[in-house]
Amino acid sequence: MFFREESDMLTCTGSSCRHAVSPGCECGCGGGNHGALARLAWAAALTVPAPQRTSDQNQQVVTAAAQRSRATSKVKGQENSHRRSRKKPRRADATAFFESTRTVDIVDWLVANPSEREKIQWMARQVGDVCEQVLTQHPGTHARLADHFWCDVLSALVQVLTEALDEIDKFPSRVSQLVVDILAARTWEAVHAQRAGSKGNAPSQRKTSRKTVSRADNDLVAGLHEAILEKAVKNLITALMTGVTEATQGTLDPIVLQLRVLAILFCPDPYAHKAVWDYCVVPMLKQGIVIRSQNYLQQFYDMFKQKWTWPT
Repeated sequence: MFFREESDMLTCTGSSCRHAVSPGCECGCGGGNHGALARLAWAAALTVPAPQRTSDQNQQVVTAAAQRSRATSKVKGQENSHRRSRKKPRRADATAFFESTRTVDIVDWLVANPSEREKIQWMARQVGDVCEQVLTQHPGTHARLADHFWCDVLSALVQVLTEALDEIDKFPSRVSQLVVDILAARTWEAVHAQRAGSKGNAPSQRKTSRKTVSRADNDLVAGLHEAILEKAVKNLITALMTGVTEATQGTLDPIVLQLRVLAILFCPDPYAHKAVWDYCVVPMLKQGIVIRSQNYLQQFYDMFKQKWTWPT
């Protein structure tokens, strides 16, 4: 059975994908809906006064309340077992923390900032549109796309934009098609490097359970050749950057924040995704605007602010 909302182009083969919090989802949407759409919908529903909500919005609010209560309970449980001497998060720590940041902190921020939510929702639709194009042209590749491909693209774009931020912000009028093309090419280079260097292992993963094949090699085996992925990356970056630069008059700081939020929402497992961790999670934790330290035990929160070495 497929689940579709009128505003969504992309279909899911399971009802839980849109608010998923765990890795391993191989939904037919190819990761183009994973984790993000439900939380955006919850935030949209929560901004509507209770008497004015539709039946669908009321259901979104009920679901959000249950998921948010569950997330809060889980992270508090991990905090209660935390030892001051522990400097790196355990798997259960990371799972609880990222579920809380996505389901509580980010949703709260989206509710308080409806214009930002609308922009991020628009970005999510661009991801869904490009994902649907790939799935239509290359059926059966959904599992590989769901293996962090879209959050790879978003975090790579963040990396490229932060590296070029000073130059582009000084010349906002130069954010032309040529600049968009350059950003798309550089983003593809970063995605290619990320997937070639990542096997999907978490920082504290035991040697006996570590994966030994890179995401890029698995893509190739599944028939997702570099030319296919390069086209998808460049199509998405062109759509994102053409739209957002027009909307923000070339100011990139808000765009970077929106991309970071969306990457975290989409990512099936930030604990095992170095690019999302380094370029999205750590900067947002240090900013403390969207994900707020006062919501957590400080020593627990601080474990996630460090860049650290992934298994090679």
